[in-house]
Amino acid sequence: MKKRFLLSVMIIGSLLLAACSSSQSSAGNKGNKDYPKRPIELVVPFGEGSASDTFARKYAEIMSKDMDQPLQPVNKDGSGGLVGMVYAHGQANDGYTVLEVTPSHVIADVLGTGKNMKFLEEFEPIARIQEDIYVLSVPANSKIKDFDNLVKMGKEKEISFAGVSPGGLDDLTLNALADATGMKVKFVPYGSGSEVKAAVLGGEVDVYLDKLINTVNYIKDGKVRPMVVLNDKRITQIDELKDTPTTVEKGYDVTIGSWRGFVVKKGTPQEVKDYLLEQVKKAYETEEYKKFNEDSLTNIRDSFLEPEEFKKAMQEDYKVFDKVAKQTGLKK
Repeated sequence: MKKRFLLSVMIIGSLLLAACSSSQSSAGNKGNKDYPKRPIELVVPFGEGSASDTFARKYAEIMSKDMDQPLQPVNKDGSGGLVGMVYAHGQANDGYTVLEVTPSHVIADVLGTGKNMKFLEEFEPIARIQEDIYVLSVPANSKIKDFDNLVKMGKEKEISFAGVSPGGLDDLTLNALADATGMKVKFVPYGSGSEVKAAVLGGEVDVYLDKLINTVNYIKDGKVRPMVVLNDKRITQIDELKDTPTTVEKGYDVTIGSWRGFVVKKGTPQEVKDYLLEQVKKAYETEEYKKFNEDSLTNIRDSFLEPEEFKKAMQEDYKVFDKVAKQTGLKK
């Protein structure tokens, strides 16, 4: 009788454990299925029609095709990306708000323009997806012959360049190159990107620094001449740039570029972050995105980074921008 009693207890105990395990498993599966149960807001912290806006909307469209609920872009433009960042930070950390980010958000940390909010501390990366390459050019009628000539001239007098905002990515990038080469540069502010281009073509400034996608047609039309590409390898995919040297080739390890990625507010559940990363990766591998990436000329660098690598890359960018900001007096 005693043996039968013990055997009965063991059987009942096993059944209870199995039931608990099954219940926990079901709960876990249910938790995964519960997200997303409504549309996810993708905060685009720049204006409609910008490169960041175009990218975000296309990526959201591709991702949404494989999701139960759509990723819906909403523009929150202002203060170089800060308005969107503040808005996203004010939402719940439940995965229903995703923020598109660029180097501007790292620069905000460097310069302290986010006031009491630290981007690198308040948000967690999902993935870096896309990266631009910078090209330094001069107006077609410039007397500057090549990059070596530019560096020589820049050591003798200030080289002027145009930009939309002091302390922005263009400003810090060219100052990083100036620091590496010994050139002296002067930032000339303009009200918009179109005014910057007009200033370059009109000969109001000495050099033109911009993303490859914004520069390539000017190069092809003969309006500007490329001096150097901020990259480690030559761009052989574009005939007009095959003979243009790179910064690394010239002995300067300055390859700063603009990039775009997604982050969520700190404290977002891990299973939610895992789901978003999975969907981002699926979209990245589609033929539709590959074509878009190629057309945007952002396929030259292998730019995709998963969370940990993305975080490290942003921390490295912080160090570079921090050094330049201190050297230029933008930061004490």
